[in-house]
Parts: sequence; structure tokens; C-alpha cells
Amino acid sequence: MILVTFRAVLDTTFFVLHYFSSDSETQSKSREILRLCRRLGNKGILPTIVLAEFYVQAAKRAGREEAKKLFNEMHNAGLDIVDMDVPIAERAAGLRHRYQEKVPWGDCIVAASGLNNKASIIISEDPHFDEIKEIKTRKLASIHL
Repeated sequence: MILVTFRAVLDTTFFVLHYFSSDSETQSKSREILRLCRRLGNKGILPTIVLAEFYVQAAKRAGREEAKKLFNEMHNAGLDIVDMDVPIAERAAGLRHRYQEKVPWGDCIVAASGLNNKASIIISEDPHFDEIKEIKTRKLASIHL
């Protein structure tokens, strides 16, 4: 039996779909990915910038109180929360420079968080990640479980 480790960065758009999609297949797939991220040997990476970006999106969609509730749920979801430290800041700056400032800072920080934590993919709907060649990106719908 071959065990494959799953190391993924979960971007803001993943959580927007997870919490706000009305599509049952999308909800089922996002729950399964979260379950996989928590499995022993696997790693779901949650950069703190994703928490901040999601809070704003959730407040717009569902109000401040619901945003706080969902923020706390994400914070306590058993994922590896990654703060931006000096090595991540340096790598994010390198990515931002390499791609001639066409990739937003937040996306550079998310990508750098994944690279510095040896993630194999970023799960995101954001097309800016397609520019970053150092790490693979997959849309939720394209992941086959």
C-alpha cells in the first residue's frame, strides 16, 4: 500500500466556496478536502492573510457576527495556521518582483507560505496563482478525490 501525503494551502476562495456555495457537490468536495487535510501525515495550510481576507468576504455576504463565527471555526479547524514571518516575507517579495508586480501581495504571501511549508498545491479559484510557476494551483472542481 502506497501512502501519499497531502499538503495543500487553502486560499480564501476555497473557504468562500466551502461556506457560501449552494452547490451540494462543491460543499461535499470542500468538506472532504478539509477531512484529508486533518488526516495524520497530511497538512492543510492556512495562512493568516487568508483568515483576514475571508473575514472581509464573509462580513460582506453574511454580516459581521457570522463572519466572526466562521473566522473562529476556521481558526479552530485543525489546520496549520501560518503567520507571515521574515522568510515568508522575503519569498513573497521575491515572487512579487519576479512576476513584475502583476500578482497581488496577498497571493504572493499565500504562495510563499505554501512554498516555505512544502505544500504540493494551492487550492484556489483565483487566476493570479496561475502566473506563479513555483507551485501548482488547482480549482476545487478540478480536484478528483
